[in-house]
Amino acid sequence: MKKPALLALLAVAALGTGCAGLTNLARVAFKDPKLTFRSATVEALDLEGATLGVKFDLENTNGFGLDVARVGWGVEVEGTRIATGDMPGGLAIPANGVAPLTIPVRIRYQDVPGIVGLLTSRRDAIAYRLSGKVGVRTPIGVVDLPVSHSDRLALPSLPSFSLEGVSLRTASLTEMALDVKVRVKNPNAFPLPAGRLDYALSLAGSEVASARDSALARVAGGAAQTIAIPVRLNVFRAGRAATDLARGAPVRLGLAGTAEVAGIPLPLALDATVPVGR
Repeated sequence: MKKPALLALLAVAALGTGCAGLTNLARVAFKDPKLTFRSATVEALDLEGATLGVKFDLENTNGFGLDVARVGWGVEVEGTRIATGDMPGGLAIPANGVAPLTIPVRIRYQDVPGIVGLLTSRRDAIAYRLSGKVGVRTPIGVVDLPVSHSDRLALPSLPSFSLEGVSLRTASLTEMALDVKVRVKNPNAFPLPAGRLDYALSLAGSEVASARDSALARVAGGAAQTIAIPVRLNVFRAGRAATDLARGAPVRLGLAGTAEVAGIPLPLALDATVPVGR
């Protein structure tokens, strides 16, 4: 039945039945739309999080068109609500037809409780659940259709850090200037954003330097990059290690601290005997 015909029928019925009868007649004549899950795809993925496109089909079996009034949703990860969102209405659902509806969901890893533990334990995926309502505007008012979808989302791989060596730039009787070389490997297809490093540096087991907010450079997807951390070293504080540095002998180097990448604090505890160059 076309919408004009339905409205005419309701108008005639209203003359004899009144408003209450009109409402009851409309409810009998109207068929609720149906919301059916179709697919969920990862549309964007990086170390900050993932953007999902959760797709549904809105089916209208009435002989007149409808439209979406509102969409509201929330997402839980590992049982904890981490985000909510809404979308404007306006999507048209044709008479006796189907309209596709995509709900974009952004999951930020730093909002997930215990994300560092999940990543460092090498979990390959986390569980999420999308819930909410799609309000469809109809002749009998807005009809809310429940949204529900659960699945698992693959987690990215963490970058790896390793000590590569030391370059001695200058040396005097009291101070040495050197670069500590740290190799950062990004195993993911997406680039690793720039970050920062808080660290304590040790030589031969004794702490000799520390710094905050040292820069970590961006690393392309599937690539590795060696960064140089500039360090000024007190010769007397370094002791025997300063002598080894001066003569170019390999030294035992330790780097402990936190690398913050994409808002995620990654603990570092590196220890290696490395070569010394100039």
